[in-house]
Amino acid sequence: MKEKKDFLRKKLIEFQLKILDLSHALKEQKNAFQAKEDSLFAGLFEVMDAFENVEEVIKAKEDGMDKTSRRLAKNVRTIQKKLVRLLKANGVVKLEFPHSRASMDTCKVVETKASETSEDETILEIVKNGYINQDEGKVLRKAEVITVLNERL
Repeated sequence: MKEKKDFLRKKLIEFQLKILDLSHALKEQKNAFQAKEDSLFAGLFEVMDAFENVEEVIKAKEDGMDKTSRRLAKNVRTIQKKLVRLLKANGVVKLEFPHSRASMDTCKVVETKASETSEDETILEIVKNGYINQDEGKVLRKAEVITVLNERL
């Protein structure tokens, strides 16, 4: 009887150690996957930035474009829309600021300006869009913004 108890105790300890090892390995894999996913999204956000820059140039020169240039502009916009759909399909969307207020959770302030008509922390301009994973509520990249900061005397 004692031999059976010792055998079972030994097996139980072996199983517990195996569970700990597997839990640790799973956590490491999860962290590695998260790091890879974060890196992939960071690259996609840079591509989105490039498309937004191209879109600004297109808008500025659109009136003087010939037929071939307009077709090229349309193709660029189509690619950009496909990229937005890809991100959205993975739960990633652009950060929105319905009240035009910056918060430390979602924004990185890159510049401030005084304004007699606006309160502090009001967003004047979004320099770079931020992105959030809606499913997890996780900010993947903070928006870079210019906000109001009024001098106090």
